[in-house]
Amino acid sequence: MPATVALLTIGLLALGYLGVCGAIAHRFTTAQRKPLPAPPRADARTVQFASRDGRAQITAWYTRPADGCPAVVFVHGKDACRGDELKTDAAALADALDAAGIAVLRIDLRGHGGSSAARLTYGQTERHDVLGAVDWLRAQGHGRIGVLGASMGAASALLAAAEEPAVTALVADSSFADFPAMIERQYGKLCRLPHCFLPGALLVSRLLTGIDLSRLSPLRAAPALRGRPVLVIHSEGDRFIPVADSRAIAAACGAGLWTTDTPSHIGTYRALPTQYTDRVLAFFGQHLCGAE
Repeated sequence: MPATVALLTIGLLALGYLGVCGAIAHRFTTAQRKPLPAPPRADARTVQFASRDGRAQITAWYTRPADGCPAVVFVHGKDACRGDELKTDAAALADALDAAGIAVLRIDLRGHGGSSAARLTYGQTERHDVLGAVDWLRAQGHGRIGVLGASMGAASALLAAAEEPAVTALVADSSFADFPAMIERQYGKLCRLPHCFLPGALLVSRLLTGIDLSRLSPLRAAPALRGRPVLVIHSEGDRFIPVADSRAIAAACGAGLWTTDTPSHIGTYRALPTQYTDRVLAFFGQHLCGAE
C-alpha cells in the first residue's frame, strides 16, 4: 500500500509538472495580436505573399517610389505588428526612405497582425517570412534589398540574411544573441515560477512548434554576414536584452555598432528619432543607392 501511494503521488506530481510546463510553453509560443493601425499614408498598398517555407501567408504595407528602385523590409518584434516596428510610430523613418527613392515593405510576421496564425519560434521560422518578403520584392523588380529588424525582428532578419545573399544591407536593432541565454535571464520576470519548470517548458515548446529553441542563436549565424554592410543598434539602458548581445553580434559579423545612452528595449528611435532616421537613411543610402 505505501508503495502504491508513493507511485500515485509521483504520478500526480509528474502530471502537475507537465501541466505547468505546458501552460508556460503555450504562453511563450503564443503572440498577442495587436489591433492593426490604419495605413500610414494613402498610397500605401496592402499586399499579401507566401513565406519562403510556404507555411504562412504574410500581410504587409508597400510603398514603391519608382520601378527598379532599392527596397527595405521593416520587421517588427514579438507582440508587435507593421507600423509598430520600433515600439512607436516609425512612419517618419519610412517616409524618409521613400523620399530618398527607396521602397518600403512593412510586414506582419506569422502569428502577428494580419498574417497567418502560428506559434512563436523567436526567429527560427519567422526568418522564412523575411525571406518571403525578399522573394516578393525581387518579383516586383527590386534588385537591391535591405532589411531593418527590431528585437525578435532583428533576430529573424539576421537569420534570414545569413542564408540569403540577396539581402544587400541589414540594420539589426536590439537583437538577442542566443535564445537559451536570453530565456534564462528573463524566465523569472516573464512567468514568476520556479526555475525548475523551464527545462520542461522548453521541451513542451519543442513539441508544440517542432523547433528546438535551445539551438536558436543569431550570434552563431552572424559570421555568415562578414563582408556585407550591417549596422547594429542597441540602447545602453536596455534591461531586457543587454547591450553586450549586440556587441557580440557586431564583432562576429564585422558590423558597425551604434550604442546610445538611452533607456528601455528598442529605445533608440523613441529617444532620438532624428539621429536614428539620419543614421539609418545614410546607411541604406550608401549601401543600397550608392550615395556617398
